[in-house]
Amino acid sequence: MSDIELAQWLYEGALALSEGRREEARRLLMQVIERDEQNEQAWLWLSGAVEDPADQQIALENVLAINPNNAAALAGLEWLRGEHGQHTAATTPQDRSGPWVPPPPYDENEVVEIMCWQCQATLYSVAPFCWQCNVPVHSCNNCAFRDDPRCKPLQGLTNPLAWAAVNECPWWRPAPLR
Repeated sequence: MSDIELAQWLYEGALALSEGRREEARRLLMQVIERDEQNEQAWLWLSGAVEDPADQQIALENVLAINPNNAAALAGLEWLRGEHGQHTAATTPQDRSGPWVPPPPYDENEVVEIMCWQCQATLYSVAPFCWQCNVPVHSCNNCAFRDDPRCKPLQGLTNPLAWAAVNECPWWRPAPLR
């Protein structure tokens, strides 16, 4: 994969988003991110291509993980918090202030219909990757405990970039359809 191809995908993704073609923009920007997780601009554009405020926040936090001084990402997070308040993942519900108590074992053979955190495609919990955008199904972003910050440090998942990757967390549970 050449830098020229990545730059082309980034340009086409930004153009698609500017023209209102969100699905195409998401697909192109995710192709960039899958090959270069540290691409600050791809994460920033992706924050505008996803519709769910929690997904927007994750993308913006990924920008800030790469560059803590990115003014657009800081302004975007500020706007999200003002617009959606407690609905964003950065706020911790009060019932989650105690120590993490692991849930009972989950039957990995149980098939549950879930929604992909990235493209909102309907998938099954036993699939390794989303059939539409190819992101991992078994990741923090598709977990029922996605918004709970207490379990992630226990698994060494302290960077928001790691939340989108495949992980072997024993507490992973399929997130319900939104």
